[in-house]
Amino acid sequence: MKALTIRRSLLAAAALTAALPFTAHARCDKLINAKAGEINIIGATFPALQHIAKEMETCTQGGVKVSFKMSSNNRVETEQAFATAGPSPFDAAVVSGAVFSALNGKSQLQPMTDLVEKYKAKYKIEDNMLVKVNGQVMGIAFMQNSLNLYYRKDLFDKHGIKVPTTYAEMLAAAKVLKEKEPSIEFPIAQTFAKGWDSGKEFIDLYVGMGGKLFKSGSAQPDFNNDIGVRTLDLMKSMTQYMTPNYLASNSDDVTNQFQQSKAAMGVFWASRGSRMDDATVSKVVGKIEFAAAPAAVAGGKPASHMWWDGVVMPKNMKGDRDTVFQVLMEALDEDTTRKGNDLTTWVRSAYKPTRFASGVAANAKAGTPVWPTEPYAGLVHSELGKVVADVLAGTTPAKAALDTAAAAYVRVATEQGFIK
Repeated sequence: MKALTIRRSLLAAAALTAALPFTAHARCDKLINAKAGEINIIGATFPALQHIAKEMETCTQGGVKVSFKMSSNNRVETEQAFATAGPSPFDAAVVSGAVFSALNGKSQLQPMTDLVEKYKAKYKIEDNMLVKVNGQVMGIAFMQNSLNLYYRKDLFDKHGIKVPTTYAEMLAAAKVLKEKEPSIEFPIAQTFAKGWDSGKEFIDLYVGMGGKLFKSGSAQPDFNNDIGVRTLDLMKSMTQYMTPNYLASNSDDVTNQFQQSKAAMGVFWASRGSRMDDATVSKVVGKIEFAAAPAAVAGGKPASHMWWDGVVMPKNMKGDRDTVFQVLMEALDEDTTRKGNDLTTWVRSAYKPTRFASGVAANAKAGTPVWPTEPYAGLVHSELGKVVADVLAGTTPAKAALDTAAAAYVRVATEQGFIK
């Protein structure tokens, strides 16, 4: 498959500050030739998407009913829906760049180039929002995301701890906090949950150490090596400073640990940052700051990846694509960005960066790489997610686990035609 050409600037969005003139309008009051029927959309559960989902559902009017399913299992549900032989139960989905690559690699997305051209002026669709493959618009990005460092500035100041720039410094800071700060149960909180989360953490650190997931010029795996073993050793060394239930620490759990003042630092999704200052559920309002993710090795780039989230439509959709596209764009317009400005790092130029985006901007400035775009990268991620937890739990040696993941990946990649 030809390399993806993504005409977006991941680095520029966090630095844009100029707001465009505001034009008030009622949501979905001017849909053009909308066809009556039900429009079903699926996505995850983070704050920015909750905001967008509400905007989409306000388009329920005049015979059009819009339903947005927020699911913690959205990736699996999206992939299953887009792959079904019959019509997809979802007319659109909000996906990350990683899911996009997997869906596009299987030719399960439909181009939206004609719709972008038709509605570009009406919705002020910006070029930075367009995700293109071989010249065709296959997705519309609305935000960027990254795992950046969360840290309790008040506690770091209290104990004279400098903001960690490497994982070695992060572990040293954790040791100080564990010994000297009784108010903190778990110095570190990160998403080490078995499956998707632990696989993602491995890839972030492995690439940060200079590792390559694939052998040059091929889809053959190249992660079951000494760098892979060192990566797992680093992850295991962190667990002594984490909750005993770290193998269940997903994004919701880590969010709660920070909000309840149980954790002092961790590399976590920037898109969850605004929840730290939600006074209705957080005990740490104004106390958490954000910085670039630490490097896995001294002098290295942040051990993280730049992600983007956007909307796509399945090739096997059953709804009216023109009406669906208008609903998506109504909910991704400038007004949505302004009203939800503090919820994420938006791609639109109407976005005004906040402190919650400071870590993403720092990651971008430091050259944090974009999440792997190979269509088979998701297969590696999946297989790693099955074995990393066993190593962290001490039930499987690191090299044996990586060999198991590599062999399983080769089988699946061969079945799907990526390895001949």
